Amino acid sequence: MRFSLKLTDPCRPLLAVLLAGILSACTPEPPSEPAPDALSEPGTVFELPALDETDYRWIAARIYRNEARGEVRNLTHWGAGEDFPSLGIGHFIWLPAGVDAPFDESFPALVDYLEREQDGCRPMPGWLSDLHRQEFDAPWLDKATFDAALDSREMHELRQWLGHTAPQQARFIVANFVGRWNRLELPADEMRALTELLERIVEAPEGLFAVIDYVNFKGLGTNPRERYRGHGWGLLQVLRDVSVLRQPEDRPPELVRRFSEAAAGRLKNRAAVAPPERNEGRWVPGWIRRVSQYPDERPPGAPDAASSYALPEVTCDEEGGQQ
Repeated sequence: MRFSLKLTDPCRPLLAVLLAGILSACTPEPPSEPAPDALSEPGTVFELPALDETDYRWIAARIYRNEARGEVRNLTHWGAGEDFPSLGIGHFIWLPAGVDAPFDESFPALVDYLEREQDGCRPMPGWLSDLHRQEFDAPWLDKATFDAALDSREMHELRQWLGHTAPQQARFIVANFVGRWNRLELPADEMRALTELLERIVEAPEGLFAVIDYVNFKGLGTNPRERYRGHGWGLLQVLRDVSVLRQPEDRPPELVRRFSEAAAGRLKNRAAVAPPERNEGRWVPGWIRRVSQYPDERPPGAPDAASSYALPEVTCDEEGGQQ
């Protein structure tokens, strides 16, 4: 709720102080999900359709499939050639001390969120909680150290916690995306146009997943370091491409198909302009396969919606062992 108050009498400073004190005393705790920027231009605040627990589990299961290949062990992963581990259903990046990668680090923010949202059944592993109170850097210095620890008790505890909190991780991905979108600093006309396009795309259930998955997959597109030769590949760049390709008669399903095609084009271009030593062409087939599936996603409740999707199979037992 927003208040607008105009005070014109000589007591304005005193009244303002009193009002601030009253509101401070009566205002409830802020929501754990990021809120839209209060300075957003009228008509540019983006809101997703209402989502329930079934929707979040559906989103979590598909992201788990896309990022972790539907395998619990892949909830703790360090990719070949990378300088950091990727954890959870969304493969959230966690940087070791001294690593300066040109990608957004997201695991610390996820841990902050899950610490607020934990339900008591599966609390954060003690060793992770201890780290969280200190300089919160990944404790493994390199991939070799990480791989050597994959079967340790600490890693088992981490995978079980990440598996148990999969729906909450989906909530984090959604909330983080909405909050960041509404804080974008773009020209007012472009912000209105892209927000309207985004709202049209997510009217289709498959469009909702496409947007959420892609922004988790390749980012929002605002980090200036996530560029090759000035070319970006995030959600913002894909939406700009869709805004050029769309036709007035396009309905949400057609817009999802255009989104899929624009994403594929951006990812192919990324590999083409990437530094040769990164050899990003090896990833292109998997990237294209992933985004090409967006128009065919089945919404919750569809007969075949759960045919090949499942959340991590972990249980909440008293001993805390990996299931």
